[in-house]
Amino acid sequence: MSVEIDIRGRVQAALEDARTAPDVLAADFVDALAEAAATVASCLALGGKVLLCGNGGSAADAQHLAGELVGRFQRERRAHPAIALTTDTSVLTALANDFGAGEIFARQVAALAVPGDVLIAISTSGRSENILRAVETAAGLGVTTLALVGAGASPLATAAEHTVVVPASATPRVQELQLVAEHVLCECVEGLLDGDRSWLEPPGARKLLDWDRLLARRDAWQKAGRVVVWTNGCFDLLHAGHLAGLRAARAFGDVLVVGVNGDESVRRLKGEGRPIVSAEQRLELVAGLDVVDAAVLFEEDTPVRSLERLRPDVHCKGADWQGKEIPERATVEAYGGRIAFTPLVEGLSSTDLARRIEGRDHVAG
Repeated sequence: MSVEIDIRGRVQAALEDARTAPDVLAADFVDALAEAAATVASCLALGGKVLLCGNGGSAADAQHLAGELVGRFQRERRAHPAIALTTDTSVLTALANDFGAGEIFARQVAALAVPGDVLIAISTSGRSENILRAVETAAGLGVTTLALVGAGASPLATAAEHTVVVPASATPRVQELQLVAEHVLCECVEGLLDGDRSWLEPPGARKLLDWDRLLARRDAWQKAGRVVVWTNGCFDLLHAGHLAGLRAARAFGDVLVVGVNGDESVRRLKGEGRPIVSAEQRLELVAGLDVVDAAVLFEEDTPVRSLERLRPDVHCKGADWQGKEIPERATVEAYGGRIAFTPLVEGLSSTDLARRIEGRDHVAG
């Protein structure tokens, strides 16, 4: 057999292998891609950004995908915020030198990501330490994680919140199919954002946390060196005074967690007829505010138990508490936290608003 014939045979075999790819695009692959497109489109529609990472050829894919989002794929439309974490050589080499290669993406995620963003992690094997660390860091910060990975069991496939497993195991075929998946993703994202957006997740949904998820996120914030601030209240009839207080609280740190009293707690504190707005709705309203990073329900009359569990760096109280005995002061100071005070807006309180509304109802009656 001549060398020419041998090479031709190899080329033909490789092309035959690649040609079979469309035949193995099973329903689960299609479904995963559809879910991925909806996730990215939702993020962008609600003002979030997309971060991307990968090694080697996957790094090139990350840059390619970022370029399609920032520029355009097929449609004339606004630019979408997307950042490939693979491009800044000064940052990459500094992080590799100071923290090790395993942290080159995780450290950037900690610096750039906020809840509502999406991290797309691209890998053929799904076993790269720096990719896994990036996904772990992102998940802890409330960032949605999406993995593009080759077939077979891998740590990345289970670590990411959303996973697109391409139906191939040989590295060249995986990379080829990942490029197909990335182009399909871009096409679908453009289509979703150009049409009806009634499918969008509510803006604050990812900030509504139970205690298990909040404590896991707290650990991630602490690892990233973020100052966690806690404040709490009933937030019955949300008003401008609440917003001013929350903005002031947020200024004391990097992350603002807001505790919202449950209905029975409000009733005990404020009396019969309260709350006017249910706990579920109050929690959703608070989480929908841009200044709030996380919102959680608590059922006790004071936040002592919540503070013991969360251990925030700063606990914020309204200025009307200055000079008074604060039930939770000992708890906060025992673990090394501090108490700060936020200004009040004169003449604004939920209780006064409720009385005014009740008075108007009586007059109208």
